[in-house]
Amino acid sequence: MTPYPIFRTLRIVAGFFVVGCLVAPLLYAVWLSFSPDSFLTPPERDWSVRWYKVFATDTRWSMALSRSLTVGLACAVLSVLAGAMFAYGMERFRFRGKGILGILVLLPMCIPPAVLGMGLLPLFYLVGLWGSLLGLVLVHAMMCLPVVYLIVRSKLRQMNPDLEMAARGLGAKPSQVTMRILIPLWGSALVVGAAAAFAVSFNESMVTLFLATPTTETLPAMIWPQLRYSPSPLVAVASVVSVILALGVAIGFGGIVKLVHAKSGTKKG
Repeated sequence: MTPYPIFRTLRIVAGFFVVGCLVAPLLYAVWLSFSPDSFLTPPERDWSVRWYKVFATDTRWSMALSRSLTVGLACAVLSVLAGAMFAYGMERFRFRGKGILGILVLLPMCIPPAVLGMGLLPLFYLVGLWGSLLGLVLVHAMMCLPVVYLIVRSKLRQMNPDLEMAARGLGAKPSQVTMRILIPLWGSALVVGAAAAFAVSFNESMVTLFLATPTTETLPAMIWPQLRYSPSPLVAVASVVSVILALGVAIGFGGIVKLVHAKSGTKKG
């Protein structure tokens, strides 16, 4: 029996309170999305799926959702590739300026998105990336790089480098060491990093407002001005759809992590 049951009760209550604070805005947005009115007010008696039909039939919103998914998935792949290689180099090699480089890689996470977007706007306009999906993918990947880097590097610190040296001593090629030793061992970290990168990219709006055009704007970039100047239940519908998709992708990544752990456990056995 716990010596201080009151502390355990307080922890449980605090946990439920935090979860309630996180879930309450989503539930309220779901409630608002079924409003039959043209204003952002909750339904009282009559509920309607009118705004869901508008969202599904309006090509501007559907294309913005498609672009958000495209940019988010591309950002996840690119940031994982760059972050994993950077983390491996920082953890396994020694070179001059390593400490400074480790600080610089974290800068995109420390710069306010409005400042970053304003600073990149003239640069992207100069190189011809302004208003392109490629530019959004590169910027989002740069913003997600510190997250992936920290996740993968923390996993690398738990791994024994002697495993790689033993494989190379037995004649394994670098590609074989990567595919058969490294990726199976830090596969879960790569998947978690990809999920985090997708979530950050899918919900990013401030930098996108500076660098996107009406033909390349993502769903969060459309929600923000709509919410500011002409709020309607359509904004709530877009928010609910984006949250559902983000949760679906997160659950999918979680399933991949479990599959990776199951396979690694089978190989060990």
